[in-house]
Amino acid sequence: MPQMMGIGPIGTSNNIIFKRKFRWTFEVQDVCAGGNNLGNIPSSFVKLAARPNISFDETEINFLQGKMFIPGKATFETVTVTYYDITPVKGETILNLYNWIGSVYDFLGNPTQANNMAGSWLNPRMSSFGNGAGGYGGTGILNMYDGGGVALEQWTLYTCWPQSVNFGDLDYSASDECNIELTLRYTFAKWRNICGDQQPNPCYRGCAV
Repeated sequence: MPQMMGIGPIGTSNNIIFKRKFRWTFEVQDVCAGGNNLGNIPSSFVKLAARPNISFDETEINFLQGKMFIPGKATFETVTVTYYDITPVKGETILNLYNWIGSVYDFLGNPTQANNMAGSWLNPRMSSFGNGAGGYGGTGILNMYDGGGVALEQWTLYTCWPQSVNFGDLDYSASDECNIELTLRYTFAKWRNICGDQQPNPCYRGCAV
């Protein structure tokens, strides 16, 4: 039977909503906002982001002259997020970005010790593991939306922290804005379908009794 060459249901169904690359927000919640205070790094300062990627180890099974492969452990790959580099004046929550980075590795010099070689920047410290007060982890929330601003899906990145920070290059001949690029490592991620009542139902069969 010949294959129908039309676009099919993807072009005729009233229920299909295309997810678009520009309809999303990303924020990090419950990060250090100074001392043991918690705050958020809002989505309004984010320029670029990405959804999580998962890679699976493969386990090689050998028997006689044949071999096969089965999936092994899963790894959530790092996510890169780029922020507009905004001067953290009083009241601007972009200051939480610097507080968060400083909770992983304290590179923030003490203004009262600007000329003191024993300043705090020579004694970097690491906060404790995990989210919450005194921890260096945060919770990343990535939402995707339809054209009316209704959320379609949500990714939650648990205990994420900046694995690397790139404050960007400078160029006398350029007029571009400055950016801060963070590579985020996280423990694991969860995906949730928000649009409608359809939820995935993966197949699983354990040992038959």
